[in-house]
Amino acid sequence: MSETGEMLIQGAIDLHVHTAPDFVPRKYTDIQLAKKYQAAGMDGFVCKCHQGDTAARAATVSEEFPSIKVYGGIVLNHAVGGLNEAAVYACGKMGGRIVWFPTVDAYQDADYQRSHQKGHLGVENEQRNCREKIRILNESQELIPEVYPVLQQIREQDMILATGHLAPFESLALLRAASNMGIRRSIVSHVSFPVTRAELELQREYLACGAMLEHCYYTPYYHLCAWEEILESIRQAGAGHILLSSDLGQIQSPDPEEGMKRFVEKLHASGISAGDIRQMIVANPRELLE
Repeated sequence: MSETGEMLIQGAIDLHVHTAPDFVPRKYTDIQLAKKYQAAGMDGFVCKCHQGDTAARAATVSEEFPSIKVYGGIVLNHAVGGLNEAAVYACGKMGGRIVWFPTVDAYQDADYQRSHQKGHLGVENEQRNCREKIRILNESQELIPEVYPVLQQIREQDMILATGHLAPFESLALLRAASNMGIRRSIVSHVSFPVTRAELELQREYLACGAMLEHCYYTPYYHLCAWEEILESIRQAGAGHILLSSDLGQIQSPDPEEGMKRFVEKLHASGISAGDIRQMIVANPRELLE
């Protein structure tokens, strides 16, 4: 990587990276990744697991490596009971910061996978069981009752809501409810990923709810979106409302820190200023987490 990428990621925090132990093989354990990010000059990361709660893991690694910040969270898939406010409560009490709504167990994820035979959509992360996939809206397009206790826990513990793999219209309904309840921190997960892709007009509605928009290197790396989509989103929203993450950790993917370097180099070469890039990978994540 060139000096540009190495310079731009100094102090960065990767809000979305997959580490071992996990349901599927991952490239690095939490400890191994902490060492790599520390060597690259990054400040920290959030370890994400589709099948569980990573708060305790993050606390253990943080104790071992006090110079790097490691955060955990919980993904509300069937492995933790789905829309389970008790699991969110426990995660928050153990220091977890992000609550992702369903990902591989979201109805939207399964429905998209059925109708689009693309590679690299994460189907290997899905538990093969007979449980019904999770929707958060009823037939009248209103949030189901189970959503509100989860939101209440997020608000009471000042955690960060992330939309996961919900359909774009579900995400908007969730964000509006969260905003009305006084939840201060929210992320629209990878808005350029095919399963959750949102047009610019819808992204404006997300922003009106106070949400941050996340773009992950995984998506353009695997040709799941055009670079111009990400650039247009950044230009429209402004750097103060964008988060840049890797979403890496897969065995076949680049090393996560290398992916972050390539991500920022490409954006810089496409006309995004160094200041704006630093805002999106250093200042915004830090403010969101702290």
